[in-house]
Amino acid sequence: MIQRFQEEMYRLAGAPDHSRYLLAVSGGIDSMVLATLFLQSGYTFEVAHCNFHLRGADSDHDMCFVQHWASAHQVTCHVQEFDTIAIQENSGESIEMTARNLRYQWFSEICGSFDYLVTAHHANDDMETILLNLVRGCGLQGLTGIPDRNGVIIRPLLPFSSEEIHTFAAEHHIDFVTDITNADEEIKRNRIRHTIIPVLQQLNPNIVHTIAHNKRILQQQSALYNYAVADFSRRAISEKDGAILIDRTEIDGFPFSDVLLYEILKPYRFSESDVRDMLQADQPGKLFCAPEHVLVVDRNTFIVRPNPTRIDEERLFKNLEELQKCFSVKRLSTADGILKPADGYSFIIPDHKLIFPVSLRFWQQGDFFYPFGGKGKRKLSDFFTDQKVNRLDKERIPLLCIGDNIAWVIGFRSDERFKVQKSDTHYYCITPLEQKV
Repeated sequence: MIQRFQEEMYRLAGAPDHSRYLLAVSGGIDSMVLATLFLQSGYTFEVAHCNFHLRGADSDHDMCFVQHWASAHQVTCHVQEFDTIAIQENSGESIEMTARNLRYQWFSEICGSFDYLVTAHHANDDMETILLNLVRGCGLQGLTGIPDRNGVIIRPLLPFSSEEIHTFAAEHHIDFVTDITNADEEIKRNRIRHTIIPVLQQLNPNIVHTIAHNKRILQQQSALYNYAVADFSRRAISEKDGAILIDRTEIDGFPFSDVLLYEILKPYRFSESDVRDMLQADQPGKLFCAPEHVLVVDRNTFIVRPNPTRIDEERLFKNLEELQKCFSVKRLSTADGILKPADGYSFIIPDHKLIFPVSLRFWQQGDFFYPFGGKGKRKLSDFFTDQKVNRLDKERIPLLCIGDNIAWVIGFRSDERFKVQKSDTHYYCITPLEQKV
């Protein structure tokens, strides 16, 4: 076993005798075999033990056992104790997940001076994880089990079964402690270990290695699958103004388009049912919400943005001085001619119609104005539709209001009621200061 272990270490770490390792050691048989293999291989390592205080005196006994072993073999031992139950009560997570998060958070804090963090997960752990994922519901990735390397974390015992580890421990007279909670079948993983796997072994005595073989095939298939999705994404996805644009013409009509779009949107946590509805949506402006992102269906594009931090409170400018903190305001004479702004980013208004307070706000249901050069009153929502403004952008366009009237849809159009007449002697030209509006 030691030769196979060293071959695995070379595969995972290159030249393993040139690196420094931190071993996660609970005191159980798996981690004690791992520590012994490192010791016999002459690798430079230290051990780290977590005492979660979940089993009373047994937890303290395990901690002392690991400390004694480390002292006996002149290995540095790091120990961290947690009040896990108190932490779990405030987290809303299961006790198992709380302990796991505490463990890896502490490991990351002390792992800076080491090249690798090593855990003792083995082939049976891997099989249990795959079966758990299958029961809970998972995609292809969930069937690839525990990765043998994840950043600085390596797991050199994954090729070995629990039976092989127990045999090695017996042959080398390795002492270890037993966690009595491993027999508690109220814990799903234990139920799979003690009830489900024995039944599977009756059907296939070599089930552990069969699943390990299938895992390697699935990992290759998953890598190919991810490559294909990434290659397709490069063609279909672009970015603009902080938004992710997905070319719908690349998606529609593609075989398994729902699977493809779901994979593209997976980082943004949209549900599978949302994805199916997106593909069927033929009405521009339809909105889908994920925990941290929103997607709007545009004509030929799916647009994804972070959830907008919409400001519902109006910003009031009580006088010209306050207005000039966000806008450039120039007073001009009509005797020199009246400027005709080339776009909606300049606002021309007679000086006597700029009545304070002036407010800045966003679109609200029922808003209307009289578009400059138009034929009368127009609902702002209809105006945005005509301008091909999607639903997300509509709620981010600032409106400059005088009294109760929208005087300027910034970036688009001013209001006919505020245009400069030939009888006016002076007017203001107002433009937004960059990043202020």
